[in-house]
Amino acid sequence: MTSSPTPCVLILTQEFDPTVDPVIRTLSERGAEVVRVDLSYFPRRLSFTTSDFDDRRRLLRDRDREVDLDRLAGVWYRRPTGFDFGPEMGEPERIYARKEAMQGIGGILRATNCLWVNRPDIDAIGELKPYQLELAKRLGFRVPRTLLTNDPQEVSALLDSADRPIVYKSFTGGVIHYPGAFPGGLLTTVVGDEIREHLDRVGHTMCMFQEYVDKAYEVRLTVIGNTYFPVTIKSQDMDTTKVDWRGQAGEQASLPYGDYQPLPDEIIKKTQALFAELGAVYGAVDFIVTPDGEYIFLEVNPAGQFMWMHFDLGLEMGECMAELLMRGGPFERGEVTQVGY
Repeated sequence: MTSSPTPCVLILTQEFDPTVDPVIRTLSERGAEVVRVDLSYFPRRLSFTTSDFDDRRRLLRDRDREVDLDRLAGVWYRRPTGFDFGPEMGEPERIYARKEAMQGIGGILRATNCLWVNRPDIDAIGELKPYQLELAKRLGFRVPRTLLTNDPQEVSALLDSADRPIVYKSFTGGVIHYPGAFPGGLLTTVVGDEIREHLDRVGHTMCMFQEYVDKAYEVRLTVIGNTYFPVTIKSQDMDTTKVDWRGQAGEQASLPYGDYQPLPDEIIKKTQALFAELGAVYGAVDFIVTPDGEYIFLEVNPAGQFMWMHFDLGLEMGECMAELLMRGGPFERGEVTQVGY
């Protein structure tokens, strides 16, 4: 990154992404140059160029706009969609073109010396739930006992021997896109006897089963750099949120938020170690807090949403993200600041 009086921030996301809108407004108000593009614009309206001939150039062009990639202070890799090569390209050529684009664009962006929130390779590893769980255990978190399998007999044996209720949980958030319909979701669900009639379905793909952990409340922790926003969710206050607080999504009432509870120093230390291992600058972490006050690690989402808390609770998460992106890199983990509400 070269020094510049006007920080330049690149945001890679899809066209409809309300999470980035308040951040872009804050960046613009603070004088930053903001470039928002989707990777689906490539190659028909978006181009990348890097050259060592004549004057060294590393450029992104979006129609009439040109961006010097060496000027970037930060890149926010949100949720861009894939390259769009158009209907005129045949499938074999499209496969080849996609591989070439992944190598070329991925390499150009990876070589950019600026702050990434987060680099796509870091997100790809950080999203692997089995890896998260093993890493969390190694760092001293308690996690629910877990069975990962596509073997129906393993699930049958677990149900026969379990001393606690068992839940099924999706690896990827459970969103299913049906043609011509709104996306459907598979929430975390307590497994009942009916699963024994359908155990053969376990054989279709990898499945995750966990012991059900009694909850006093839950915590959604948003980590933006070294700033922590822990939000208490009183999930046990509503029937729709007892097993999975996402069950309240789309309802008229808001989530049952609880009073601000700062995280214990031990949990902060372990979370910082987790993010250092993952190489992540940003992430959303979910915890259960038991009636005895013990924190149970569930998962970290390296691309989790946060704007609903920004608006519901008046937390300045968008401003915090904008400040981080403008400050640029390299990023170093350090002393944590917790923000309440």
